[in-house]
Amino acid sequence: MSTEALSKARELAHALYPGPDWNAAHVEEGGQFHRVLVANGEAVMRMSRTPQAARDMQRRVDLVDSLAGEFSFRLPTSLSRVWHGEGFSAVIQRFVPGAPHRPHAGDAASLRRILDELASVDVQPLGDLLAPQFSFRGPWTTPKVAATLDALPVDLRDGTQRVLDTIASFAEVPAALVHGDLAGHNMRWSDGKLHGILDWDMAAAWDPALNTAYLGLWHGEGFIEEIAPGPDVAWRARVWLGAMSLESVFDASLDQEKDLGALVGKIGPRLAMAATAAGS
Repeated sequence: MSTEALSKARELAHALYPGPDWNAAHVEEGGQFHRVLVANGEAVMRMSRTPQAARDMQRRVDLVDSLAGEFSFRLPTSLSRVWHGEGFSAVIQRFVPGAPHRPHAGDAASLRRILDELASVDVQPLGDLLAPQFSFRGPWTTPKVAATLDALPVDLRDGTQRVLDTIASFAEVPAALVHGDLAGHNMRWSDGKLHGILDWDMAAAWDPALNTAYLGLWHGEGFIEEIAPGPDVAWRARVWLGAMSLESVFDASLDQEKDLGALVGKIGPRLAMAATAAGS
């Protein structure tokens, strides 16, 4: 963000929610859909990056506010109205303290509590506030499946098709609240305690095994059987992990000059495990 843009952002933040020291606030650029102006310990201003994110902001803010009080951890609930400009929106939200957890580590009991709390939410009243399933990268259409299979070595194609056929069958699983990205900076920890969860943009009514899979991706796949509410959820989480890996293959297939060898080598073990699970 340029110096001029930062100055304007600080002015808007002060107009929407006077009080925090916005003149000392800094910008975090990390999100795909938003950037955030952070007044440490006080508040943040979430700013859309794209016109679509601007249009979606009110829905996303309303969702987080609707979930307030549902959990033992904090949410970035709103402190101001949503401000709309031309192709741009912004809102002041509560500051949630903490930092990302160290990857490939964690306390199984704490992770299981997160899954239990998410599963306890009744998604029916949330209605249109939730995002559609597959909203981040889109559903597995016939052309997408074909492009992914073509990009893989022949010996991985049968297992891949089995994984994709199996996740299609998960549409019959009763839907629960799925966050969409339980990893990294979205999870705010301190001294082993979860203080809050950010970025509910992709939250959907979906297969709850996805929450287990997301936590497994960050904290370690070895936790999956230990934190899953039951063997069937753990089994579906393993299959979902394979499907998540295939998203990377499809993305890479769109670049004709990209060498897929290293990527296939990286995801091969996870895909093989998912294919085995799908065939069981």
